[in-house]
Amino acid sequence: MKIAILTLFPLAFENVFSESIIKKAQDKKLLKITLVDIRNFAHDKHQKVDDKPYGGGKGMLLKVDVLVEAIESIKEKPYIILLSPSGKTFNQKKALGLSQKKSLAIICGHYEGIDSRIEEFVDEVISIGDFVLTGGEIAAMIIVDSVARLIPGVIHPESLETESFSPKYAKEKSGGFRLEHPQYTRPENFRGHKVPKILLSGNHQKIDQWQKKESVKKTRKTRPELLKN
Repeated sequence: MKIAILTLFPLAFENVFSESIIKKAQDKKLLKITLVDIRNFAHDKHQKVDDKPYGGGKGMLLKVDVLVEAIESIKEKPYIILLSPSGKTFNQKKALGLSQKKSLAIICGHYEGIDSRIEEFVDEVISIGDFVLTGGEIAAMIIVDSVARLIPGVIHPESLETESFSPKYAKEKSGGFRLEHPQYTRPENFRGHKVPKILLSGNHQKIDQWQKKESVKKTRKTRPELLKN
């Protein structure tokens, strides 16, 4: 998969994408990330990429002509995503769908916003939640991370099956989505907080039942809206 990120701050991504699973995916040639500096497409010597909004208002808007030229510089025809608080909320289902694309382009907004005409040149507008960030860089990192790990070959498929929000987890009898069950490792007893005895029993059938029960319990307590029943 190829992902191009259109941003005013390409240096913000360097450390994030040079570590852990994202780095491994790139080393395996399963993922190629390109950072496109929007300022390179400005039309003046001062590299001006924003301007005042027509009709008045606070703040500055990213210019549509600059952004479209940045998009058109991408050789492969990508599936284009605009990051905006007014977009459809990003989730695991969306991440899975995007992971099946051959090429993505992600536009990171900044300043007060972007000339609304940019929406005529993108395939989808996405929000990562009901809050506002200073810019789209962090949101882009989140999307790249969640999508990259779903690319075949990046992570062993069995490791993905029991994660919260995975399709297989959603098909269990509890209905809806479930958060992943609590997990523990050594030491068995830490300052009086003990690992549940059932996990030490070796009875895998009972352990599986306990994990499903605790998964539903945890979801009902913290994210009840995820459960259909």
